Parts: sequence; structure tokens; C-alpha cells
Amino acid sequence: MDETDAAGTSVSEIMSRQIVAIRSDCELRLALDAFVRTALRHLVVVDPDRTCHGLLSAEQALLALGSTPSGPGQAPRLVADTLTRTPVAERPRVHRDASVRDAASVMLDALVDALPVVDDSGRVVGVVTWSDIVALVAGRHLLGTDRP
Repeated sequence: MDETDAAGTSVSEIMSRQIVAIRSDCELRLALDAFVRTALRHLVVVDPDRTCHGLLSAEQALLALGSTPSGPGQAPRLVADTLTRTPVAERPRVHRDASVRDAASVMLDALVDALPVVDDSGRVVGVVTWSDIVALVAGRHLLGTDRP
């Protein structure tokens, strides 16, 4: 596959459909448990009403826990505490029909390495990562497979 073909490929062809969601009001330590159990690098963060807030990376979670005092009398750190204060509607995401080029552009503009992929109703249907895009360009991505 050449660079032009790769850029025009739909995000839905390379995204991971294996997603794990965590509520924004959960303790951050539960997110770490989910990262360990699933071996994923990103969790989809949702409100109690299932509105997508964005993604939480394992790196973000570890940095947040490492910078938080812990011990008796300390309130537990919540997943929501680690997320950007940007309004939900403005947080980076990409539609499943968007091109890989569009997804890469959003990632570069937002300085992120992964995006939630949404359908027409805004429901998260997958996650696309920078690694997915690099693998596609390198000819190492198995298009149309549901990989972990």
C-alpha cells in the first residue's frame, strides 16, 4: 500500500474495536486496575450518563497518581481529575468514516496519540492510535481485522 492509499483509508478499517470504558467519577486506582487487566493503553472515559469525555492513557493515570499525595485523610483521585478542562464537545475525536489523514491531522493539532472513534450518534465504536496509522503506512496493518 502506498502513502496515498494509506491516507485515504477509513479510520474504521484500522481502529481497535476492543474498548474498555470507565466512568469519570471512578477512583483513578480502578483505571490502573483496568489497564493491568486488559493490557490496553487507553480507556474510554464516560460520564454516569454514558457521555464520552475522551480517552485516559495509562501514562496519564500513572503521572496523576504519582503526583497525588496519598494516605489517611486524603481524598482519592478521580478519573475526571486527570482529564482536560476543555468542554466535552471540543475534545478531540474522529468519526468512523473519516480518513486516516484526517485522524492524523486531529492528533497532531491536539497533541495526542489516540482518538475515540464515534458513529453518527456520537457513540464510541473504537479507538485509533498513532501506532495504528504508522502500521498502516508501513504496510503492517491487517485491514478489516478486529485486533486487540
